[in-house]
Amino acid sequence: MLDFFARGSKGKQDPLANASSAKAYAEKLKQEFGAGAHDKVAELLAGLNSPSLELSADQLEAVLALNQETQPLHDTLCVQYLMNARMPKVLEAQLRAQILNYGKQFTDFYQYALPVESDNPNGVRVQEHLPLVLARMFYYLAEYAKWQYVRNYQPDEVFWLNVNQLYRFAEQRGWDSRPVFLFGEKNGATTVQDQYLALHMMSVLSNGNLNARQVNFSYELLALLSNRMTISKSYFADASFCVSLAEPKPAARVKGEAGEWARYWNTAELVEILHGWAIVMEASRIPAELKRLIEPGIDASLLRILTREWAAKPVLFERAERVAVSDRQVEVAHRLHLLHKLIRRPDEEQMQGQRGVDKDSYEDAANIRIYGFVTSRKRDKTLSPSPATSSLSLSGETAEAGLPQEFQRWSLENVSQTGLGVSLDVMGNEWVSLGSLIGFREPEQEGWSLGIIRRVKRTGRERIYLGVETLSTRPLAASLRPTDARLIDPTLPPDQVWLAGHISLFMPYRRAGKVVNALILPLSLYMLGKQFYMTARGKHFQIALGKVLEKGSDWCMAEVELVKALDKLPVAM
Repeated sequence: MLDFFARGSKGKQDPLANASSAKAYAEKLKQEFGAGAHDKVAELLAGLNSPSLELSADQLEAVLALNQETQPLHDTLCVQYLMNARMPKVLEAQLRAQILNYGKQFTDFYQYALPVESDNPNGVRVQEHLPLVLARMFYYLAEYAKWQYVRNYQPDEVFWLNVNQLYRFAEQRGWDSRPVFLFGEKNGATTVQDQYLALHMMSVLSNGNLNARQVNFSYELLALLSNRMTISKSYFADASFCVSLAEPKPAARVKGEAGEWARYWNTAELVEILHGWAIVMEASRIPAELKRLIEPGIDASLLRILTREWAAKPVLFERAERVAVSDRQVEVAHRLHLLHKLIRRPDEEQMQGQRGVDKDSYEDAANIRIYGFVTSRKRDKTLSPSPATSSLSLSGETAEAGLPQEFQRWSLENVSQTGLGVSLDVMGNEWVSLGSLIGFREPEQEGWSLGIIRRVKRTGRERIYLGVETLSTRPLAASLRPTDARLIDPTLPPDQVWLAGHISLFMPYRRAGKVVNALILPLSLYMLGKQFYMTARGKHFQIALGKVLEKGSDWCMAEVELVKALDKLPVAM
């Protein structure tokens, strides 16, 4: 009976009493909530964060253990975000909030350990864990910066001031170079300095020309290779980058000695390793160290970009001169089927005019032969077509939805021989992303040019700057029919069909100083070496598809090899 009252008075066990309790609590959460345990842990820590918290060594050890036990769930959530590029905006925002909240709660809690002094046994135990605490704080700060870069934002000055002061604290206490295992011994050891360098080297890539997966791959590379760089307090001639611990700024190229609080490092060894991996990948092999990191969109060309951005000395390369402009706008359209309609419209109007002239001439000749004079009887009928005939397009296919009356307009900031820079509002342009195919023209122009978005940078909460590469100023609307099939799929949507073939865009494209024939076509049609009959501007050709030059979510641009010119297309049966 007494035992019953004794058991009842113990109450619920504190999950953060010590490391063992935290591990048991984490296992219970995983069994009960599965992946939802990730959010439950963040909620638990949010309830602990308060100015009056007095941190004990047991409590710190419990949170460190809880962090290690649930980090795999966090990693899974990050992968889920990166692999689902087409998720709805609401789900994307929710997933990103979960990721950032987890790191924020642990970073906020670990801050309580920093001011603890080693003047008592509890303080001594807390300080023993500070190298690991600081390394994890830098890990989550770097993760926060990564998610900012993924969305083309920039961390603010407050963030960089906190980062640099935190490293200054670690350096003064002598914890910056002490090796620790970040989340267990399954991965190699790291240091606070390694995590700090990874964060700053990632900031070098923040110019907006890498997509989400490429940014993440660069982040993972730095986790592997940041230990190949060493921070020096003294300036040296071969220094590549530097940062001032007293300023709220990220790393920059060295321009000379920068003061007492400047820290310098060289990237030669890092770049040498990347160069070797790029050579291996160009030979169609994957380095053993990168096998777990390789995914679609990651190739040798990305490694070449990284070797240039992280080079030991700045790499100079030719760049088309930009000319600033003002008070000018461009009209913009996107999606392949709409671009095809816009580009083919002048051709269709010309064809319609020719057909009208030929038809009228034939009817006039017939009327003169029969009646001895020209009659307007037939012409009157053509002016008021019946509902049945009005639903047919020029080529005898079902009519499609008309073109928009107005197009989006972006402000033109600068122009060059290879492209243009534009600025636009975030609202209404949520579809904009790196690698998007667009058509553009100035309002007074008739024809449309094709371009690809190469750079995305947010200049404010509601404003974006884009760098657009011009693919062609004279694209041609084309129709494709496979040579191994008599007819295309009859179930295709009408806006994917033109002249009884698949829609496509033909153009000359300059690549590596050479002009090649290129074709933009639906991604589902592409197969290396596949042959098509192509019709463009009333001429017919047999072509074969070469290697892919660019790729979007539903389109690709491929080199084209001319097999032979045709006088006419084979009859479709």
